[in-house]
Amino acid sequence: MAASRVHYLLLAAASILLFFGIAHQHDQVRETLSNAWNKGAGSSSSSIDQSGTIEPEGHGAAIPSPSKAAPTAAPGTPFVASDAPSFHEIALKHGTDKVTTHHYWFMYDKYFPAIRDKKLKMLEIGLGCNMVRLWSGQVLLHLAGVLPHVDLYYMEYDAACADKWAADMTGATIYTGDQADKVFLQKFIDETGGDFDIIIDDGGHTMNQQQVSLEMLWKIVKPGGMYFIEDLQTSFMTSYGGDGMGGKDPSKHTMSKLIYELLDDKLQGKDGQRHAISAEMRSIDCMREVCLFHKQEEGTI
Repeated sequence: MAASRVHYLLLAAASILLFFGIAHQHDQVRETLSNAWNKGAGSSSSSIDQSGTIEPEGHGAAIPSPSKAAPTAAPGTPFVASDAPSFHEIALKHGTDKVTTHHYWFMYDKYFPAIRDKKLKMLEIGLGCNMVRLWSGQVLLHLAGVLPHVDLYYMEYDAACADKWAADMTGATIYTGDQADKVFLQKFIDETGGDFDIIIDDGGHTMNQQQVSLEMLWKIVKPGGMYFIEDLQTSFMTSYGGDGMGGKDPSKHTMSKLIYELLDDKLQGKDGQRHAISAEMRSIDCMREVCLFHKQEEGTI
């Protein structure tokens, strides 16, 4: 009988201990849930600096804070975190081949938003005289929402076309000449003073024109500036002096082959080995039929 009472007492004590254990565990769960709720509401233990980056505890690398969510858009339309119209929107409105036949908006909407509010000096080679309608004068001159503070220059081979449209090109300066003519290019450099933030080669598209223009005009791109070459598919078209064998004809030195040589300089870490201009290139960014050569900033390597 005494043994039975002892058993009952032990059982009662164990029940009491179990009860307190469950209660304590419940408090821990409730505290954990409360902490998680508070962190979600904003009282996180992560530190946030004045630049808006979030740096979790125990990690040295900062994680960028979430950016503005992209609005619903048609597939293939690049997102620009701004209320200003994108290059794609403006060019599409005017029906230019930059966004119909070609897909250059991916390149321009990648780089233009970051410099939108800056005062810029820009040259476009090719006025668009061979188009059904003169879209360059209608679009790039009115980049109101894309590059509203641009001082615009054009270089055009067709003098008659340039004269015809000169009256409609208020606010832009037009030079007439061949982009492969080094004498003409030097005259352009001397008279404009160079110092361009942006140069876009959308001219005659021949191998000689593209290569001579880059060779001559690269030196007048500002540090940190950009040099775009469009219509690089002509590197594979014999009518433009390109390699009709898909790049396998060693007798054809095309613009695309020059780009590969410039890339070799960069990737080997031997800037300027094959071409002196590679020593000043921060990067080469290529997309479909277009490449950007980004000039490095002063004081950088």
